[in-house]
Amino acid sequence: MLPPVAVLSDPFEPSPGQALSQEERVFARRAIDEIDRFSAFVEPQARNERLCNLLDALEQLDLLVSAALVSSDRIPPGSAIQRYFRIRTAQIDARASTATAVQLVLRSIEDMRVAPISGTTIMREIFAIRQVLKDAGSGGLISQSIELNQNQCPAPIEQKSERWYYRWILAHQVHALFNVKAALAIGDAIESLKSANAVEVSEHLERAVVYVHGFSAARAHALAIPPSFYNEVLRPSMTPPLSDSPLSGRMHVEYRSYRTRLAQFLEILPQSIQELAEWDPRLALTRELLLEADLTDAENHVCLVEPVVGQTKSLVQSARSPDSAVSMLRRIRDRRTEAYGRFMRGGSIPRTVEDPITPR
Repeated sequence: MLPPVAVLSDPFEPSPGQALSQEERVFARRAIDEIDRFSAFVEPQARNERLCNLLDALEQLDLLVSAALVSSDRIPPGSAIQRYFRIRTAQIDARASTATAVQLVLRSIEDMRVAPISGTTIMREIFAIRQVLKDAGSGGLISQSIELNQNQCPAPIEQKSERWYYRWILAHQVHALFNVKAALAIGDAIESLKSANAVEVSEHLERAVVYVHGFSAARAHALAIPPSFYNEVLRPSMTPPLSDSPLSGRMHVEYRSYRTRLAQFLEILPQSIQELAEWDPRLALTRELLLEADLTDAENHVCLVEPVVGQTKSLVQSARSPDSAVSMLRRIRDRRTEAYGRFMRGGSIPRTVEDPITPR
């Protein structure tokens, strides 16, 4: 069974309206409290109990908001990759957007109980989920004693190919959710720049940082599958005749929106880190944090993909291309590192510095 089609909000248009009612904010607050008590670095049984408590709060929240879900029937996919990963983007209100987000993070945490991912990956995805809930309750989350169902957590699902395919699709949907949220947060930062409100700009960028770290975590979650399954099943499913065309990361509408927003922000605020720090040190350092997160995401992409694809070419590379999928990802990382140099401390490395690995 595959996850349902996820209808996400337009990355360039903030969703209007109220996301959560007062009653629903109580459960969102409870979920956040469970996250704040959670640690991936405990005994497996204790970790599973915490995840089950979090699931309980999210399930009750989902029951309240699920009626607001938007049907995908009349929303065409924006690209071949949206069709494949069962994603749509549209101008929807805040309540519908939140309903989709709650279902996605609920399913993600259910799978997180059994996915072979690292503790730091779990924590970064959980923190991004926390930010989703916090943003949904931006009008104020309410602390109130509530009684959870305390149902016995279901037994972990056996790791079969159906689960791997489900995880592959679901985690990409969560990745797209974090992309949209990051794009909207940077868009909010751009709006705050117009009024020269540096405090608000920094706060919006801090939200974006959490989501960008969530990118890497969601990608690692998606790739918590055997390399053989990726190469024998998933890779062929992303090429003709099983797909209309070879799928490429460049087709990700949601990720492209994040990159567009980031480029716009740097164009509006082009000062070097030293120049910006003279006006507002916090803003200069928060922008640096965002770019560090972006570079880390690019580096993690290389490290996550290499064990799966090795030295093979990407789906869109020709046989004559001298590069592999991994080498192309490294080129992307290197270009970003160079482009961000002036915005980061120690970002520009003088060419006179001797390369320590060059033999004499």
